[in-house]
Amino acid sequence: MLGKLAVRNVKRSVRDYAIYLITIIISFSLIFALNLISTSEEVMKLSQGLYTFQYIMYGINAIVLGVICFLINYTTKFIFEKRSKEFGIYSLLGIKKRKINKMFLLESLLLGFVALLVSMPIGFAISQFLSIFIVKLLELPQAIFIKLNLKSFILLFIYFALIYLLVLWRANRRMKKSSINDLLTLEKQNEKKITKSKKHRNIIFLLSVALGIIALFLWNMKLKPQVFQDSSIMNIVLICFVLLIISIYGVMISVGDFILSVVLKNKKIKYSKDNLFIARTFSAKAKTLGFVFGTLSMLITLAILFLNISSLNKGLYDYQIDSNSPFDVAVTDKKEHLKDYLDIIKEDYTIKNDFVYDIYKDKTATILKTTPISDYKSDESVFDPVIRLSDYNRLLELRGQEKISLNQQECIVLSEIRFKNDMNNLMPNKIVLSNGTELKLKDFTTNGYWARISNEYYNIVVPDSAVSGLEIDTSHLVVNTKEKTKTELKEKMKTRLKEYMTYIDENGEEDDTYYNVVVKGELIEETNTMTMIISTICIYMAFIFIASVGTIIAIQSLSDSNKYKYRYKVLSNLGVRDENIFKTVRKQLLILFGIPVVYPIILNLCLIIPINNIYKIMLDSNTIYLSYFIGTLVEFLVIYAVYYIATYFSFKRNIKEV
Repeated sequence: MLGKLAVRNVKRSVRDYAIYLITIIISFSLIFALNLISTSEEVMKLSQGLYTFQYIMYGINAIVLGVICFLINYTTKFIFEKRSKEFGIYSLLGIKKRKINKMFLLESLLLGFVALLVSMPIGFAISQFLSIFIVKLLELPQAIFIKLNLKSFILLFIYFALIYLLVLWRANRRMKKSSINDLLTLEKQNEKKITKSKKHRNIIFLLSVALGIIALFLWNMKLKPQVFQDSSIMNIVLICFVLLIISIYGVMISVGDFILSVVLKNKKIKYSKDNLFIARTFSAKAKTLGFVFGTLSMLITLAILFLNISSLNKGLYDYQIDSNSPFDVAVTDKKEHLKDYLDIIKEDYTIKNDFVYDIYKDKTATILKTTPISDYKSDESVFDPVIRLSDYNRLLELRGQEKISLNQQECIVLSEIRFKNDMNNLMPNKIVLSNGTELKLKDFTTNGYWARISNEYYNIVVPDSAVSGLEIDTSHLVVNTKEKTKTELKEKMKTRLKEYMTYIDENGEEDDTYYNVVVKGELIEETNTMTMIISTICIYMAFIFIASVGTIIAIQSLSDSNKYKYRYKVLSNLGVRDENIFKTVRKQLLILFGIPVVYPIILNLCLIIPINNIYKIMLDSNTIYLSYFIGTLVEFLVIYAVYYIATYFSFKRNIKEV
């Protein structure tokens, strides 16, 4: 009999908790789809970087599973409280609590299995779309069909088992601790008010806001362009996030009651239209659900932050390619070896142009000694890298940039843009080369700098005559081809020129890292792969977080629609038209959905501005982050609005069934 009841209740739950069920199905579908992608050998072979994705997903899934577990546990607890009177009546009829508990746990498990089974075909379909996205991003001609594999199924079942073992264990404890009286009265019991008094509430609110301001101040102070040189940054970031979490919970615990008291004190607002009805309906939640609102706000903050990171990461793409490989092929080796590299390139590609240049050693090391751009060691091996003006201008010409001019007594320093402040502040007025040539520093520039121009972080550009007598450090070959280069070119060089591309360390051991060759096609593939990995992970986590927030608010709201049907019946009997009642419902839901959102949006805007201070030098403009932020906000609000609309129509249906 209890088995039949369990099946019947599952059918009823599917209707009553459709939003919850859909969210769980989508969550399991995404987990299964990403499992299929990360365990597919066909996909992993597309790029070496995708093997990293496989391992990252294990850690990401641990976080996602924690959020899903919170959602399912919250919903299970909510369903238990709603049906507690029913369970109490079963106990009064003589049914043992153990059997009632078994029935409830079976219902929860059956509902989970329904979601799991439905999620598999949906997840498989999503994986095919993701494979198309990966192939397009990596600019590959062939499509990849993602095959089902046993590992993905095993992982999905393990995740499912871990979630439901914890959820059912907590549900079992909850039932065992409840007496018959508890079960009969649980639904009517009010949750404890978190803030004991208005004074207590105001103190929590002000302290929480103050902690948020302190966290954002520290964040803004530390996130400067020199952040990569600050070893304490991770500790500061950790402190900031801890303070922000405390701030979010504190604000959410107090803000609802704070706003409510302000509204109820102002008679003009209080008695205007349906404000009093909405305020009284919201008052219980404002006073008792602060901790839940805090958790929801924290998830929203993380969701918007992840979406922002995804947008910024995609915005850095062009800069990463241009700063690491502006030419199709770049080689650093002995001058007599460079022709062999060029011959291999000619076998598969048409050479558009090529150029060989040298980097010289200035052992005076003036720049190295006076700036923190690199760790200075006081030994004879250190030097400043020097490039001839004619060579630098030729490199600029090949990149379509304007040439520069110097007189015979001038030089410029060329470096990465992130060192601009340090170089400008500490740069010496003149440089005396180790051959005795004295040069006046004309300028510091980042124009035309790229990571492989030499083996250092900077270069001194000098007139051609100034290198006389200086020792050559390295020779470089840059090549542009008519066809797009591919990773296979570097693999071919590895095979054919292994003796050139293998480094023998001081212990006599081989190091085959091949840092002396950069192929643009390989870099594009790696950059595309990392962009895909970061964007996929950020969007995946953001969606799970937003969906969880929307589901929890929807469940709370739909419970109210069933619990307080009589209120809307009274309004109808008093002559309030249906459209006005539904307008009131929309306002109620807007407040409930809006309360956890406002503070996270403010926080994210304040967080993203300092982040932009670091990355703006690598983006198209100093203000493009605002368009990313607005785009991110639109993405968030679209998903959030879907839950709002779905909740409204379900709420509307419930109150019409009076």
